Amino acid sequence: MFALLTVLLIAASHTILLSSFSNLEAQDTIKNTDKIEQAIAWEALSIDRTARDWAYWNDTYKFVNTLSPEYIESNLDENTLYDLDLNVMLFVNKSGVVVYSMSVDLVNGTNVPVPTGLLERIDSGLLMLRENRDYMQGVILLEEGPMLIVGRPIQAGFEEGPSAGTLILGKYIDSSYIASLEERTQSSLSLYTLNEEMPPDFQDAFDEAVSGGGSAVNILGDERVAGYFILRDTTGEPAAIMRADYPRELYAQGKKTLNYIYGFLLLSGIFMGTATRFSLDRLLVSRLIAIDSFLDKVKREKDTSKRLEMEGEDEIHRLSKGINEMLSSIRLAEQELKSKEYEKKFILDSLEEIVVLRDPNFNIRWANQAALKNKDLLMVEAKELTSDSPQAADKDIIPKSRYPQAPGWTDQEFTSSEGKTWLLRSKLVCDETGDTIAILETGVEITERKKYEIELFRAKQDAEVANHTKSEFLANMSHELRTPLNSIIGFSDLLYEKVYGNLNARQLKAVGNVSCSGKNLLNLINEILDLSKVEAGSFELHYSTFWLAEALAEVRDMLFPFAASKGIKIEFELENSLARISADKERIMQVLSNLMTNAVKFSNENECVRVKATQSNDFIQIAVADDGIGIAAADHDKLFKPFSQIDSSSSKKYQGTGLGLALIKEIVQLHGGSVWFESEVGKGSTFGFSIPLKRGKADL
Repeated sequence: MFALLTVLLIAASHTILLSSFSNLEAQDTIKNTDKIEQAIAWEALSIDRTARDWAYWNDTYKFVNTLSPEYIESNLDENTLYDLDLNVMLFVNKSGVVVYSMSVDLVNGTNVPVPTGLLERIDSGLLMLRENRDYMQGVILLEEGPMLIVGRPIQAGFEEGPSAGTLILGKYIDSSYIASLEERTQSSLSLYTLNEEMPPDFQDAFDEAVSGGGSAVNILGDERVAGYFILRDTTGEPAAIMRADYPRELYAQGKKTLNYIYGFLLLSGIFMGTATRFSLDRLLVSRLIAIDSFLDKVKREKDTSKRLEMEGEDEIHRLSKGINEMLSSIRLAEQELKSKEYEKKFILDSLEEIVVLRDPNFNIRWANQAALKNKDLLMVEAKELTSDSPQAADKDIIPKSRYPQAPGWTDQEFTSSEGKTWLLRSKLVCDETGDTIAILETGVEITERKKYEIELFRAKQDAEVANHTKSEFLANMSHELRTPLNSIIGFSDLLYEKVYGNLNARQLKAVGNVSCSGKNLLNLINEILDLSKVEAGSFELHYSTFWLAEALAEVRDMLFPFAASKGIKIEFELENSLARISADKERIMQVLSNLMTNAVKFSNENECVRVKATQSNDFIQIAVADDGIGIAAADHDKLFKPFSQIDSSSSKKYQGTGLGLALIKEIVQLHGGSVWFESEVGKGSTFGFSIPLKRGKADL
């Protein structure tokens, strides 16, 4: 850790301090470069002072106007430019004509012609001063080399009178000047002009200086650093770039300082690491090793009664106390587990049922006493599970259950050689991931239960035969009863219609009662007959295709007298796109008639019965709703059962046999449909059913 920390500190110091030294070096380079640039500026200022002395002198003013030879003889001798340390002095009148010029080579000490490029600039007017307050200074590029030019207007006095012309003084920035400048600034200087090809570092520094508006710095290597600045012409445009080279003393001193810092950090890291390791070993590591040895001993000997003794009042001591408390809890938990294991074993051994737990390879982990007493059953159970069960076809590979949280039981029956019947059950025990971890097997003797089931099955068969015989008897009896009953109804109707002669009022009333009672009895017998046919399996449907609206209209017409007597309206709500249905029209009308009759019967006077028909996929749904007395929730179970009626104070006045809803249910189910209802006391009831539109759609 300390080694890593030391490396990080060294890396951080290297990055931060070296960057700081680089910044300081750049600032120092810019500062020194500014001094050199200032030296050139002072040179220009010195030349400017000379120009002002000559340009604002009255004799110079008169000389430009008169061209007096006396001025030349007394003031402009051969040593004038050498004394002024200048290369060029030009007197130009206000018309732009050079009236007098001097040009020397300061290095060789000879007179030389005025540079042609300088004269061309004068002729073009670039170096002429038109105003009294004009001032000109800058570097111009000539074939002979760059020249520092200073110009002042020639006047009778400082800013007095009109200008008589321009005085131009110039000095070459040549190798001798650069050498003197190097000697004064103790630096190495290089100069490149814009009209010659520059080295790459000059070009990059020139671009940076121009865009930044100041000096630029460039590292030339491990030993040298350079600063660059721009020399501008008289118009302010860049004309040349000068480079000043300096030894990288500040940076070298910084690197040396960094080496001292690295050494100090390294020694500090080694010392602190060694001291910390010694302290950790004495205060922490050795004690942790003691704890680890103690825990390994407890694990190896499986003795949770041992206790760890650790001196001190620090976290290690508190950890040892926690370990001792944990061991005490584990020991207590072991005792409780042993107690529960004993209780479990006692309970399982007291059971008469067989309980066996096997591992995934079908090896027995444990078994209760009942299982040990019936070892032959254990062998049978294992054989059946490994060979017959689809989940254990391969005892080495037991697939995961589809529902690992609740795998199903596999039941098998086995008859022993003693004649006893056993129910053997097996179940996969899975973990949270669905992997099989064990197999639980149970077995219980069911000899008596099997005998009871056989007797119960025989009794059920006898009851079904008796019920079928009853249904056939009712069907036959109902058929035999209808023949004489039809004769009674027919002759009573003839008497009521006075076919055989006139009857008095009492006789007509008696005959009418006979006819009405006969018809009610006939309806009852017809319902009993239909229900008996259903139970006997002889009820047949006669399919035909018809419009539901026509069937509903016929039923409404039949019920109109009954509904009108109570002032009840029957309203239809039918979808416009209802298709034709294929069903037994007579039976469907019977269902509709019973439902609508019940709705009218149990509705209050002057109310409304609503019949709604909709189509959903290949089924048609019909609902009959009323706002009548309703049915209590406790009586819902009585509905759709034969001969079952709601026996309450509100319904005793309504007559009926209780066969209508039961017959409705049977007819609808024979069509492949279903019935439903909703009802609440005092709020009315809604009975409905759905049947397929076409025959054979019941399987959908």
